[in-house]
Formats: sequence, structure tokens, C-alpha cells
Amino acid sequence: MKAQPVLRIENTLLGEGPVWDYRTQELCWVDIESNLLHFYHPQKDRNRTYGIGQMVGAAIPCEKDGLILAMHHGLAFFNPDTEELNPVVDPESGLPGNRFNDAKCDPAGRLWAGTMAIDKPRNKVGSLYCLDSSLQVTKKLSDITVSNGLAWNKMADRMYYIDSPTRTVQSFLFDLESGDIEKGADALKFETIIPDGMCIDENDNLWIAFYGSAMVGCFDPKTGEQLEQIEVPAKQTTSCAFGGENLDTLYITSSNRVEKSEWGGSLFAVKPGVKGRKANFFRYD
Repeated sequence: MKAQPVLRIENTLLGEGPVWDYRTQELCWVDIESNLLHFYHPQKDRNRTYGIGQMVGAAIPCEKDGLILAMHHGLAFFNPDTEELNPVVDPESGLPGNRFNDAKCDPAGRLWAGTMAIDKPRNKVGSLYCLDSSLQVTKKLSDITVSNGLAWNKMADRMYYIDSPTRTVQSFLFDLESGDIEKGADALKFETIIPDGMCIDENDNLWIAFYGSAMVGCFDPKTGEQLEQIEVPAKQTTSCAFGGENLDTLYITSSNRVEKSEWGGSLFAVKPGVKGRKANFFRYD
């Protein structure tokens, strides 16, 4: 199965963090290293772009209005109507060489966002944080290299997490009420390919973008079996998310930073024959 390009924006460096806003029927995604936030509306074939002024690793819609951004210098609310950016917290203000990377909200509406070193060599200086509804931030994991994909199963009793250089998808027991996690066994382990961003479908199978491998794979995290493989016309695939009116379209982001190509940095789409679940949005008091 092969994904097709649906949007190409010239000079995109690091497309990432897709999330489908089912209320507006738009895909929110970012170009981290160009400091850009995008909104792609497939039915209107339109893409709106906002300059954020600093690297932005992820943008998650809020339940009320606006978005919460995970950026170079912490977490902030963003209002697309006014383009106003309101800082919330920067838990790593003493680490200017770090930035936030991937982020997702859990089924209770808490924001989970992880950090990484901007420059190589990337040592284990990153962490995974959780921002709750009262805007209090808690460090959940430390000694992270490149914090990446996050997903929760349908029962909301398990969280999956990727620290890319480990080539592993970790599985954590998850307490929905408290937001506590307890490490369990590694769910998936890869020998040579590097897992990046991921999402989860209606059957609790994980869809993982593999950086440098021009593909997205679908895996059963309980058995480790690979169920599907999507070829992507860009080597540096970065992340994926289900969207569309019926949540049956898989959108895939890519990078064009290394080994530049015609379709590198583009947004791709494919209908893999399975549906995703509605994205969780950020809830705050």
C-alpha cells in the first residue's frame, strides 16, 4: 500500500505532529525547524500557516478554544484568531539547549510532552512531562534522548511511548484518574529502523512512522506482529494521524532536512482500511 502526496509546501524542513480536529475538519501540523504551525483543510484544499517565532514541536487543540503548543521555550496557549501566544510554563528554562518535541493528550485531557537536545550528540538530557487541568506540570520520565510518539489504548489503562534512539515502543500501565504510569515490558523492539511519531487505531493497533525508512508500519502491540506497511514517497517519515470525516484517512508528515528529495517535507495520505479514534484535546480549568 502506498501513500500519496496531498500537500507540498516548498522549503518545509521538519513536518511533524499531525492531529485531526474533528470539529473544524482540519489537520493541525507543524514544521518544527521553520517555526511554523499549519492547518490543512482537505475538503477546501487549503492550508493556513502561522509563524510562531520559535521551534514548535507539537500543537494540540484545546477543548474550549485555541491550542496549546509545545515549543523550544516551554508550553503556551495560542489563539489563531488573534495570533496571541500566552506562555503557560517552561519546565526546562535552565536548559536552553533543549526543546519540546512530540506531544499528545491522554483520554482525561492532560497534555504529555517530551523534550530532547537540539544539537548532536543527543545525550539523555530529555524528559517527559505531564500538564494537568490546573496547569501544574509534573516530570514523569527522565534520561530521555529523543522524546517521540505517544498513544493510549481504548480502555485507557495502557500508554505507549517512544524514545526514538532506543528503537523501542515502551508499554506503561496507566491510571486514568491519577495520570500515574508504571513501566511494564517493551511492547515492540526494532533492530535497525527508527520509530518516530505514532497513532493508534480503533482496534488498538499502533501505526508508527519510521524515520529514514520511507514507511509507516502497523503493529499489534500485544503480539508484536506487523499487520500492514505503508510506503511513503519521502524517506524521512516523521509521524501520522487518522483524520477525515470518517477518521479513515491516515495522514503522514515528513522531513526534508537530510537527503533532500522532491516529496520530502510533504504531507501524505492513504486509506488503510481501518479507522482511527477521535483525538483527545487539552482540558483546563
